[in-house]
Amino acid sequence: MNPQKQTTGWTVARCWLVFAGVAVGLLGARAAAAQDAPAQPQPIAVEPHQVDGVEVALMEVKRTSGETVTVKWRYRNLTDEAKEDLGHGGSGMYAWRLAVGAYLLDTKNKTKLEVVKDADGQPIAARNETMAFSAKIGPKETVNTWAKFAAPPADVKTVTVNLPGAAPFEDVTISE
Repeated sequence: MNPQKQTTGWTVARCWLVFAGVAVGLLGARAAAAQDAPAQPQPIAVEPHQVDGVEVALMEVKRTSGETVTVKWRYRNLTDEAKEDLGHGGSGMYAWRLAVGAYLLDTKNKTKLEVVKDADGQPIAARNETMAFSAKIGPKETVNTWAKFAAPPADVKTVTVNLPGAAPFEDVTISE
């Protein structure tokens, strides 16, 4: 038997063993990372939008500093085609289009709570520059947005969230 062939054979086998060990280690690390990854937040509720194939998911309603409530929601186009005219107001270039017409309803005190505005009269809300000229959403696209609303009194624990184009989200608990 040729000593060089034995060494070469042993080196090839060793390389395969090392490769297999590394591959198994990487797969194990990937599986562990997947288990440790934070879970995607689940919506509080989901309603169909008036535009067929689009859904509105209410993600968070939280009492925040400054006597405000921050509401987060998302639009998801479930279809393979772009959807236009999500029914949001504002004319011309208006980056806060998705917050127009949104409000909270304090049913206990029968009070409408609107989006808070800054000193220049602009909404305290996400600037969705991609929707500045029209409220449209691409195929299979998800658009996350948020707005700050005037808070109801501290004893009010639930509100109705009204987002244009969707049925009202009723009796939503305000998280603290």
